[in-house]
Amino acid sequence: MTKELILFLCCFFLSLSSAAEGLGPFSGRVQVDVTARETIKGQIESYLSRELRSLGDVIVTDESPEWQMLVIAVETTSAGRVNGVALSVVVLKPLDNTFILDATREEAKELVTVITSSALVDYNGNSLRVGPLNGLRSMCDKIIVEFDTNELKPARKLWQSMIESERLLKEQRLKKK
Repeated sequence: MTKELILFLCCFFLSLSSAAEGLGPFSGRVQVDVTARETIKGQIESYLSRELRSLGDVIVTDESPEWQMLVIAVETTSAGRVNGVALSVVVLKPLDNTFILDATREEAKELVTVITSSALVDYNGNSLRVGPLNGLRSMCDKIIVEFDTNELKPARKLWQSMIESERLLKEQRLKKK
């Protein structure tokens, strides 16, 4: 319920601001942060980033991400030989307090900044994938499919409803003139 309320308030405040004028197509910003031995870290970062970019509406970046994908990878062993990998994945969605600060009186901005700092994030749990080392790419593909389904699809739907709301507001303004 809280997540839906925050999304509604974001839409409401955005619709009142001039930032809602001329919304373009959806574009999500994702940060990929992998902790692993160097032998597999680069591969995991590459597979995840490549799959995210292949979605077409995602930018992989460290600058102002809307989502942070945190991955911890551990090689599994049997009889002293590496035989697989375990991937723990956590996706966080930091609160973007820009719209709140824009609507805040100047004398209260410092307090609001402290309250809504980047320490506030939306956490929906984590997942664990275990498989053979030669299945690393497949595991990364499945991680992105899950991320697309659970995070990006609802964000795209919300973005589309904001575009539709903007269109309806414009129509109402034209009718009043």
